[in-house]
Amino acid sequence: MNYTVEILPQALDNIEAAYRWMADNFSPERAEQWYDELMVAVRSLEKFPNRAPQAPEAAEFELDIRQLFVGKGRQYRILFLVEKGRVSILYVRHTSQSWLEREE
Repeated sequence: MNYTVEILPQALDNIEAAYRWMADNFSPERAEQWYDELMVAVRSLEKFPNRAPQAPEAAEFELDIRQLFVGKGRQYRILFLVEKGRVSILYVRHTSQSWLEREE
């Protein structure tokens, strides 16, 4: 089964912020490489998204939030939900960031 993958606005904002930070602090080439790797990971969720483990936040929200690590040293987490043939990308967060909170 193929799933439809949707990147929600908050996740798009996360991606843009991370990209700009990398371009400013490292290089545009490194930011582009990270973005390409991220998009490969996102596209991989079209098949078998449930292979990814539950995120620690899943219990707090009582939702089956899953996480897929990406980036050099697995420094970023793609947080997503799988529902009825759809994968919704909720957030893309650096692993140094705190876990999601209800306010988010």
